[in-house]
Amino acid sequence: MKKLLLSLASLFAFFGCQNKQTTEPTVKVAQQTLIFSSNGKVINFDLDNKKVAWEYTSAVDEAGNRNKFTFDETTLYMPFESGKLVALDLLTGKEKWSYTAGQSGMMDMAVGDDGTYTEERGEPYFMGQPLQYKDKVYMVSIGGGNDPYFYVINKGDGTEFKIEGIETKYNLSQPVLCQEMVFVNSGIYLNKYSLLGTGTSYGMYDGITFDSPLYAQMQSDGETLYFGEESGMFYAIPFNEDANVKGDNDDIMDPKNNFKDNLSIYKWRYQSKEYPKLATNSDRNTALYNNTLVVQVRKGDSDEQALIGVNTKDGSKQWKYGLGEEIVNWHKSGERLIGYTTKQIFVLDLKGKELETYTINEGFKPLTNIEETKDGQLVFLTTQGVATLDKTSKQAKILIAYEVKEEYHNTAYLKYFKN
Repeated sequence: MKKLLLSLASLFAFFGCQNKQTTEPTVKVAQQTLIFSSNGKVINFDLDNKKVAWEYTSAVDEAGNRNKFTFDETTLYMPFESGKLVALDLLTGKEKWSYTAGQSGMMDMAVGDDGTYTEERGEPYFMGQPLQYKDKVYMVSIGGGNDPYFYVINKGDGTEFKIEGIETKYNLSQPVLCQEMVFVNSGIYLNKYSLLGTGTSYGMYDGITFDSPLYAQMQSDGETLYFGEESGMFYAIPFNEDANVKGDNDDIMDPKNNFKDNLSIYKWRYQSKEYPKLATNSDRNTALYNNTLVVQVRKGDSDEQALIGVNTKDGSKQWKYGLGEEIVNWHKSGERLIGYTTKQIFVLDLKGKELETYTINEGFKPLTNIEETKDGQLVFLTTQGVATLDKTSKQAKILIAYEVKEEYHNTAYLKYFKN
């Protein structure tokens, strides 16, 4: 089995992000709601009444948690680095069930500041975002010092439906649904599973891999899978109704029938000449909407980064947005793309046109992605709590005071729900 020669420190730098593979569930809330997760906690903020509605804490994960939750109409599914996956009632925060992976993360003994031995968490177990679909939750582990696995969990009661070994520990992205199959990128491997968790073939030569790790978050429109390599090359693979590739070589015994040589399987391949590398920040986000795939890339000899909108029909560049510096974080929020650098917040329309920019003032540095409320305000978390930014005055203020710790890995995550 081919191995990736990457350190665990490098692993954390490649942590990827949110993915919209099916129509986003509609959640009915009585008040404008903001749900935030980081450091072993999930917090529901009531924005209308300016208070914390509920809070859930995983005590063993309070030292850090870089995972993101997903949700359906009533339930939030939250993984923790310790190997725990919980289902929480989205409105009340009540725990519906809790699943703990059979081989949880290692615990190391470390010497504390006072010279005594203290128990310290070692390598994390879960480092991604789950996919929920129909009656199952799909999750991939990095192993926690043990073998990594692909998990299928029953949504109803949190029981384990199936686990399947996976090639590498570099399982940082959310699984993707395409043609009723679940796809997982594990380092240089692109795995395909049935909804019951069984690994399946592409109808290609066995043992096919990519030369460069697939560290961008995959996307799917239901029929075509979009993904990108660390090298900066992005791909679109259309699948037939049986979820097999549509290439002109169907000989599974031909070694040339692989991802690198059988180019007929691709709808298109794209790599920017100006920004030829995948961005190296901690949130390898992408977005898919209408006929546009948005990717974050960088120049090969600097930290200068850009967002590029790629036409999903033919792989051509539709638009480019760059500020001459690193883009720390960005997400699609409603009909906007909202992100920030170390100096400013930017808001784009879905065609990549800059609508507004705001200088980041001292004390209001975002720690999370930024969402737009139904009233057109921008909302995000700072070390002081929930902050809103008024578009007219361009001033930020604290809406709900809540102390939040800033982490080296800026992967805290929030989601806004309007009433």
